[in-house]
Amino acid sequence: MNLKRFLTFKTIVEEGSFLKASQKLYCTQSTVTFQIKQLEQDLSLQLFEKIGRKMVLTQAGEKILPHVYELTRVMENIEGTAQQESSEPTGELKVLIAETQLAYKMANVLKEFRIRAPKVRLSLQSQNCYQIRDDLMADKADLGVFYRVGNDEALKVHEFKQEPLVLVASPLLQGMNLQHVGQHIDSGFISNGAKCLFRHSFESIIQERNISIDNMIELSSINTIKNCVESNIGISYLPRFTVEKELQEGSLQELPFTDTPQMITPLCGYHAGKCLTPAMEVFIDCMRCEH
Repeated sequence: MNLKRFLTFKTIVEEGSFLKASQKLYCTQSTVTFQIKQLEQDLSLQLFEKIGRKMVLTQAGEKILPHVYELTRVMENIEGTAQQESSEPTGELKVLIAETQLAYKMANVLKEFRIRAPKVRLSLQSQNCYQIRDDLMADKADLGVFYRVGNDEALKVHEFKQEPLVLVASPLLQGMNLQHVGQHIDSGFISNGAKCLFRHSFESIIQERNISIDNMIELSSINTIKNCVESNIGISYLPRFTVEKELQEGSLQELPFTDTPQMITPLCGYHAGKCLTPAMEVFIDCMRCEH
């Protein structure tokens, strides 16, 4: 069997369509279609079926997918071992990054990585920490830069300096103190999604204190959240490094919340069964230098 066809199959599943897979693999859509037809003939199975305007996995395709991930992992490990003998990292590196890390911590990392690994095709995607962990466990990316969110025994992780969380509000908001139990807050709480780690931490504390809040507002980016907090639309719970400048300038204020700051642990991790390629090693080293 042609191993390249299995890689094409895996890429279609990850990218969500034949067209996006062809763009990822730098080939035509007809080439992707041909490779899948050949693979289906090799296996005597139908792997995709058309439902509406989408091509979706058949039951047979779903059954072989874990084995395809295992096969491609072995292929990557072999390639990684071979690369270790070369003088310069090559190939593609897919990295999933938590938004706060991407927006505030990655500039120097990416600059240094580009200098040290200019031949590597770097693919970056911003996701929430829970999704990053799950995708790494499913071997859908090479590396993840995120915060610890629970069980990660299937991953190999490098920990970096812990970061404190801070509750912030507009300076126009006077007298709010969420350390008092049994109260109702008229102001909204702003986060970047229901699966936001910082929101989960905040909600856990106010539930223990029997505090209720009128509105949960979900916005797309940390900068948008900060702008809305500055405009007194609501309060937010964020890593201190994301609001340090605004706190110093006085455009945001810190609200009393916990006796000692809650801490989050930045990680750079990868699937425990994945071979550490030269490109991955360089990226992790760049992370280590920055943190």
